[in-house]
Amino acid sequence: MIHRIVQSALRQRFLVLMGTAFVVVIGIVAFQRMPVDAYPDLSPPMVEIITQWPGHAAEEVERLVTLPIEVEMNGIPRLVFMRSISLYGLSDVILTFEEDTDAYFARQVTFERLSNANVPSGVTPSLAPLFSPSGLVYRYIIESPDRSPQELKTIEDWVLERAYRSVPGVADDSGFGGTVMQYQVLLDPARIYGYHITVPQLVQALSANNANAGGGFYSQGGQFYYVRGLGLVRDTKDIGAVVVASVNGAPVRISDIGEVTIGHAPRLGEFGFQDNDDVVEGVILMRRGEQTQIVLKGVEEKTRQLNEQVLPKDVKVRPYYDRSDLVKLTTDTVEDNLLRGMVLVLIVLVFFLVSFRAALITALTIPLALLFSFIILHAHDISANLLSIGAIDFGIIIDGTVVMVENIYRELGLRHGTEYKCTRSSPLRRATSTVRFSIPWPSSSPATFPSMCCTDLPVGFSTPWPTPCLLP
Repeated sequence: MIHRIVQSALRQRFLVLMGTAFVVVIGIVAFQRMPVDAYPDLSPPMVEIITQWPGHAAEEVERLVTLPIEVEMNGIPRLVFMRSISLYGLSDVILTFEEDTDAYFARQVTFERLSNANVPSGVTPSLAPLFSPSGLVYRYIIESPDRSPQELKTIEDWVLERAYRSVPGVADDSGFGGTVMQYQVLLDPARIYGYHITVPQLVQALSANNANAGGGFYSQGGQFYYVRGLGLVRDTKDIGAVVVASVNGAPVRISDIGEVTIGHAPRLGEFGFQDNDDVVEGVILMRRGEQTQIVLKGVEEKTRQLNEQVLPKDVKVRPYYDRSDLVKLTTDTVEDNLLRGMVLVLIVLVFFLVSFRAALITALTIPLALLFSFIILHAHDISANLLSIGAIDFGIIIDGTVVMVENIYRELGLRHGTEYKCTRSSPLRRATSTVRFSIPWPSSSPATFPSMCCTDLPVGFSTPWPTPCLLP
């Protein structure tokens, strides 16, 4: 088979050159359009169910929240295994599916089952955003010379998170640090006792007096007028004016039994950056399956827009981690390794073949093989990263070419000075016929074949099958 291919190539030289040029052009185009990333996403499809139940111990969360969710999730199609953890006021259930499962299908079947889970009243399980463990692509802090961490946290929660989530490819923006602002009512026990008011009564009054109401409409002069009642509270004065009860015909307001202030929720952690011990940070997670370069361009453009047009003049978003730096470093490393590898192979071939022409012909196999691999990777939508192109073995690529070129060079050396034609008895035909059984398995020598078996067979027979790892 090999000698027939060589014979046809020798007779159809123009077609061979055209095919080579076609591979070069298409390979360059595929490389320019192929996504580039630092490393591939090797995690299987996962769905994370997060449930908050504030104020309850881990034992109660496990028994009343986690276990009912696990029971309902049993038997989901294509589920591999399920893990969970229960903490104080928090339940986390992680479902792992088969490798080829569509991520949106996994979330759909999980969401359909989740509504049937028998959890306590007022507890609402939710699905975590669709991102992979390696999806962290951007981190930033919010800086201001005058504002407190609580004000910066409010800007993060109500402005920045919503803005970054609108960027295509962003799964979530999580904020850390600072304190969460709260409107708090500090009750005076003596006044509550004097007016005979209970705390549940106060909570009910606050809930009932914080809503707008519709009053229908009426007709006058041929026009319709809509009636509505405005009851939403806007500041601490509105909260203090809420009527809780009536004593001897006089209304008792919240301001009569306590003080309304602006405070913060109890802190569960703190974030520090460099010399500042209390900083507000934002972490942007990329949606699973998206291209890092495109997402980062959108995030950087959104950051510029926020700093110039949206945020106050004294508030700035300062990024301090960007995946593009890692991508650039990885790309430069791969390019340097490929260039040094090709130059080193060319030098070694010149010394061993004692012919610069033969060495150059053999070394051309490397760029042509790389361009052809770019075409295949782009066709299968696989990114260029350390795993797909960074660990290329130049020896394996040129093994077949070295064997073929060296034998042809030997045959031509034996017939130096004589004329020959491209026939069945030509030196090229005899050279290819001699080594045709060595080309398919150039590395299957008694020394290398056991080594390849010992290194590759354990990976091939591992469970589960590492498809993302072996696909490139």
